[in-house]
Amino acid sequence: MARGPGGAGRPPWRGGRESIAAAYTRLPRPHTEVLGALTLVEQLGLPVTAAGASTWLGSDPQTVQAFLDDLHARALTLVTAGGEISTPAQFPPVGVGLGPPVRVLLEETTVAALRGVAAALQLRGDGARTVLVDRLAAVFRDPAAVRTLVDGAPPRERELLIACAEQDAALEYFPPHFGSHRAGGREQPGDWAVVARGVLWPSYDGAAYMPLEVSLALRGTGWRLPFHPEPPLLADHPVPAEHVDAEAAARLLRMIERVTELVDTAATDPIPLIKSGAVGVRTLRTVAKTWDVEVDEVRLAVELARSTGVLAPAPPPPPAKGRGRTRPPPPSPGLIPGLAAPGWRAADAATRGRVLIESWWRSDRSVLMEAGMGAELGESAVYRHLRHELIDVYATVVTPGRGVADIEELAGLLGWRAPLIGEDIIGDALTAAAGEGELLGLLALGAATALGRALPAGTLTSVMAELLSGAHTSAVIGADLTAVVLGPPATDLSRLLDSVADRESSGAATTWRFTPASIRAAFDRGSTAPDLIGELASIAAAGLPQALEYLIGDVARTHGQLGVIELGCAVVADDPTLLRELVGNRKLGRLGLATLAPTVLASRTGPDTMLSALRAAGYAPVVREVDGSVLISAPPNTDPADLDRPDLDAIGVPAADPDRHARHLTATATAAPSEPAGQFPSFAALRGRGQPEAIWELVAGQPAHLTHDGRTHLVHSARLHGNTLTAWSTTTQRYEDFPVAHLAISGHPAAAR
Repeated sequence: MARGPGGAGRPPWRGGRESIAAAYTRLPRPHTEVLGALTLVEQLGLPVTAAGASTWLGSDPQTVQAFLDDLHARALTLVTAGGEISTPAQFPPVGVGLGPPVRVLLEETTVAALRGVAAALQLRGDGARTVLVDRLAAVFRDPAAVRTLVDGAPPRERELLIACAEQDAALEYFPPHFGSHRAGGREQPGDWAVVARGVLWPSYDGAAYMPLEVSLALRGTGWRLPFHPEPPLLADHPVPAEHVDAEAAARLLRMIERVTELVDTAATDPIPLIKSGAVGVRTLRTVAKTWDVEVDEVRLAVELARSTGVLAPAPPPPPAKGRGRTRPPPPSPGLIPGLAAPGWRAADAATRGRVLIESWWRSDRSVLMEAGMGAELGESAVYRHLRHELIDVYATVVTPGRGVADIEELAGLLGWRAPLIGEDIIGDALTAAAGEGELLGLLALGAATALGRALPAGTLTSVMAELLSGAHTSAVIGADLTAVVLGPPATDLSRLLDSVADRESSGAATTWRFTPASIRAAFDRGSTAPDLIGELASIAAAGLPQALEYLIGDVARTHGQLGVIELGCAVVADDPTLLRELVGNRKLGRLGLATLAPTVLASRTGPDTMLSALRAAGYAPVVREVDGSVLISAPPNTDPADLDRPDLDAIGVPAADPDRHARHLTATATAAPSEPAGQFPSFAALRGRGQPEAIWELVAGQPAHLTHDGRTHLVHSARLHGNTLTAWSTTTQRYEDFPVAHLAISGHPAAAR
């Protein structure tokens, strides 16, 4: 069949250039070398067969045919009706520099230049262009004629041409019409070959190229294309398999804990972002110092949390209105729990681990790669391809029970499996991928773990469940007030111990230490002494030591002896009966009165609102100083809207239990101060989360419906703390915390009456 240098006559192929390029870049070295040999045979105008390719590869046809069969299965070759092999494109030989075929260069040259070369070679220069091209091509396709021509060159030019043929078939050369590069009209290396004989052909890119046929003639009849049908050998050493899998479970569980801790942190305080939308190095270092871990571990946890949707950037505030030019939109306040956060909290450890590993497996990003190289690659399939090859090498090439001593030893093998990726990229990407694989429990001690072998095999789910089923659910709690887990701790066990003790070390064994401060912190979160003793006893393999029970009891006796309550104002009276009357007055229910002492009531409202409400109810209060003296001032204005608004009981919504309300205020005394109810900043923070009228009612302390995580609560007494809204839920009869980013606010039906 007719076959030109560009593949004229090549049968049509399915798929576009992108799919062909994607398939080609994922080929191992011998496959690319076979395709390069097919292209060379085609460019020389010879029948494209397995025998022809094997001749140039210096191998037997059977070996080459095995790779051709694999290429055919990948749809990169096919056999034509004439029995020849066709490819969807021309693939240059890998690892060698060969110029374009001579006909390509001749057909791009003017007739005048062709006749000049013909005259220099003492050939006839008459006839049409096609005749001239055929005449000159016949000379350059004759190896003997080419070698005779080059042997007649000046010694310096001859050495230059032989070196050019053996290297990359090109050299730096500026044609004479590039006057700025030919100072003084001096000769430059290559002039003899270019001007006098046409052995080199100049281009406008400042280079001169040697035709394919000339390169092959000067390389000699014994020269062959490089061919590496076998991968390079890999040295390994024995590794205890039980230690590898134990390390895998421990590392994966630690990464699950890191992501969970990020979600818990972001639920109260958004994780700051820099202008590029990434978490800054300073923030990463601060978190790493808090957790007492390496920064790389935090960096990978943040990336996985974002890629899985567990964390997401909070919506930016609305842009400031201003005259003149449009201002850029403000940045996001930071990372907050994403749409996948509820599912993450509800999932078991095996599901969480599988989600993290599969997200990493699909990602085109590397967070541990050197910054400059990472920026150059960006999000491309190169890194994902190398990551897959690396894990596959550990899983299929390295024998179970064996490990690789040095990660750099894999560079040669990875270069064989991914030959089209530069060696400099392979080195950086290999180190980054191995580091990430170790943090996820896919690699450990220089070997693939059970998870690492299961990932490319498609059996990750079953292996994950089996591996994490061996996670420890109990700890050894000693009289020295430490808890030790000899092996990977289960997620629930880690969360319990982290909530009541300080983690001191991680690794093959994890250690926590109980201190008065850690016990007090557990009490601050709502735990009680019986609860703590019961929970710790359930995970203590040898029971609780008396020293720990005494410590919990000692802290419990002093905890809460002093209380700090955030108040709007206090109501005092010498008559306790009068104060009990105020608490029982339904018209004053919206004031949230709570008894602090027989002669002291507390309220969340301010003094002005309290005075107006008491006077509207028929009482005659006065404002007193702290020392009890009466403050003389003009009476505040009474807001008719406040008097007409129905109280909570009047519209059928029960008020918060006073005792629970007081305990809630005590428990949140150390929290960040909230916005005063009814203030514009609170409304602005909730804007867009529902009906504006309902939002105004909510921030003013009135009832509204909140829909969160698929459940609707009827709430009131709302307080805003950062990105969290705390309100009394009549649905659950307790105070609930609602992330602002995932709320839907609607009005209470009775409010429309």
